[in-house]
Amino acid sequence: MSAYHLTFFFDLNRAHATVIRRFDASLGGVHGIGLNDLHLLQVLDQAPERRLRRIDLAQQLGVTASGVTWMLRPLTQRGLVTSQPSEEDGRVTFAVLTPAGQKLLADAVPTARRIAADLLGPEANKEELTRVAAVITRLG
Repeated sequence: MSAYHLTFFFDLNRAHATVIRRFDASLGGVHGIGLNDLHLLQVLDQAPERRLRRIDLAQQLGVTASGVTWMLRPLTQRGLVTSQPSEEDGRVTFAVLTPAGQKLLADAVPTARRIAADLLGPEANKEELTRVAAVITRLG
């Protein structure tokens, strides 16, 4: 691995931390959730029946099973997500997006799009973002 490869990861790590902090402050100030919460709600919203096994949710978010449990706790307390036991396997529980979660998601997505556009700036065009996303996707 060359020096510029490692520098890329240092830059990516710093940018991630900065963007999350700025995104969370802006989104949280309006809707009371952060970018990770928004991502979780969106993944559930796109799932069949708006529910996923916790392990599948963790995989889609790129976190551990215990990490997704930690992420779900405040969303469950706010009534945005609920837990549903599997009818086929008592060891399995589903995370389910509630109507309140759907409403918050619908309200928060336009705000999140504005924040993303502001953070990226007017010079970020679709082609540039597509190229960068391809590099990031290879990492995940």
